[in-house]
Amino acid sequence: MNKLLMEENDRLQKQVSHLVYENGYFRQHTPNTTLATKDTSRELVVTSHLTPNPPQDASPSGLLSIAEETLTEFISKATGTAVEWVQMPGMKPGPDSIGIVAISHGCTGVAARACGLVCLEPTRVAEILKDRPSWYRDCRAVDVVNLLPTTNGGTIELLYMQLYAPTTLATGRDFWLLRYTSATEDGSLVVCERSLNNIQNGPNMPPVQNFVRAEMLPSGYLIRPCEGGGSIIYIVDHMNLEASSVPEVLRPLYESSAVLAQKATMMVPFILY
Repeated sequence: MNKLLMEENDRLQKQVSHLVYENGYFRQHTPNTTLATKDTSRELVVTSHLTPNPPQDASPSGLLSIAEETLTEFISKATGTAVEWVQMPGMKPGPDSIGIVAISHGCTGVAARACGLVCLEPTRVAEILKDRPSWYRDCRAVDVVNLLPTTNGGTIELLYMQLYAPTTLATGRDFWLLRYTSATEDGSLVVCERSLNNIQNGPNMPPVQNFVRAEMLPSGYLIRPCEGGGSIIYIVDHMNLEASSVPEVLRPLYESSAVLAQKATMMVPFILY
């Protein structure tokens, strides 16, 4: 218990230092930046408090194309063989386990996958998971920069996300993301994400001081309803955390799929259980 309290105190001290820095920034700059899409068929105005400079907007059709591609790649990882998955060391499925956890073998970056049964309905599961700062302790903040409804009843969101560094010897990571929420023909809900850093014709986000821009490869949540209530959820986290930018002694924290699974992927079934 003492160790947990010390870790929590350390996390809160980091959070205070970030808030002090952010407060100083707000005092020196204009308050909020109002962003609007160039699509004149919809009036979408979203206020951004994290991003100091507005991104360049892409067309709605271009964003939908990226979203559909992200969905396909995510599903192939969640239920297919796009990534070679191996059982998480030390994880033995049994009557007391919440889910099945696997990590990647030989793919770009670090990746983890989990599958579990939860007692909540799909829409409630999606609502909780999209509020990442409320359950993922390493997530400093998520800013919804823009939102666009799609013709199939889904939504496309442009997100800016910041993660704490695991130690003060390293710099925090940030992500410029597209998040796509949609329903499938069998009644499942999909919430999938990917970085827009290297996407052709995608909107750009300038670098942010004191953060290293990391990459999220197609990741997300596939939430299937169960007969009688509850949901089966498939989770995939796949990131490139730019390990080359940290001291060599810290690189295992950024190059281990098992660390990613323990800090993020495995948390989802637990917080929803």
